[in-house]
Amino acid sequence: MFENLLEGKAEDFINMKIELIPVIEITNYDQDIPMPPSGPHWEFPDEWENYHISASLKVGFSESFTPYFKSSSLYRLSEISDEDLLKIIEREISELETDEDFEIEDLLSPLDGGYILKIDDVDKYFPQCCTDLSDIKDWENLLDNDEPHFYIGHPYPKVEKSGNKIVFDFLNSPIKENYAPPVFEDRIEVDKESLKIAIESAKNELHCFAQQLIKINISQNLNIPAIDKILIYGVKE
Repeated sequence: MFENLLEGKAEDFINMKIELIPVIEITNYDQDIPMPPSGPHWEFPDEWENYHISASLKVGFSESFTPYFKSSSLYRLSEISDEDLLKIIEREISELETDEDFEIEDLLSPLDGGYILKIDDVDKYFPQCCTDLSDIKDWENLLDNDEPHFYIGHPYPKVEKSGNKIVFDFLNSPIKENYAPPVFEDRIEVDKESLKIAIESAKNELHCFAQQLIKINISQNLNIPAIDKILIYGVKE
C-alpha cells in the first residue's frame, strides 16, 4: 500500500501541468492621474485596475490593451495588438531620443518583463525587479546537466537539481528581498521534462511575437535593424 502511494505521488509530479507565460511590463506612472492610496496592487485589485486602465488610455493605448491579470502592469505577448505594439516600440525609441546623439542603431535593450511560472493553472512566480524577455536564456540554462546559472532580476530563487526534478527554493534566495507579487510557497518542485516543454512553448510564443515586430517594422517604415532580436534578446545578431 505504501509503495502504491509513492507511485501515485510520482505520477502526479510527472503529470504536473507547467506553463511559462511571456509578458512585458508597461507602466504609465508619470501621467497626471492620482494613484490609488492603498497598496500593493494585488491586495487592492479594483482600485489599481481602474488606475492602470485610465493611465493607459491617456497615453494612447487601445481599450483592448488589458493586463495579464487584474490590477497588474504585465501584458502577455500573444494578446497585444499591432496598434498597441507600435505604441510600445515608439515609447522605446522616444526614451532614447532625449540624447541628442541618438541614432536608431542605439536601440539595444530587450523589453522589460519576463516569464510567469504557472503550475496546474495557478500563477506561482512572477517577473521581479530588472527582468526582461531575454531571461528565456536563463530558463533554458536550467535544462543543462551542470549547476544552473539562474539570475533573472532580483530577488530570485536558489535552484537545486535532483534527477529529473528542479527545485526553486524561495526561502533561501541569494538576495534577501520580498517577492512582489509574493510567492506563497517556500519551495516549488517541477519535472524537468515538463519544464522543457513549457520553455519550448514560450519560445514559440516569442517566435510569433518576433514575426509581429518584423511586420510592424516593415509596414510602418521604422527601419530598425534586427528589431526582433533587439527587443526580445537584446542583441543584433
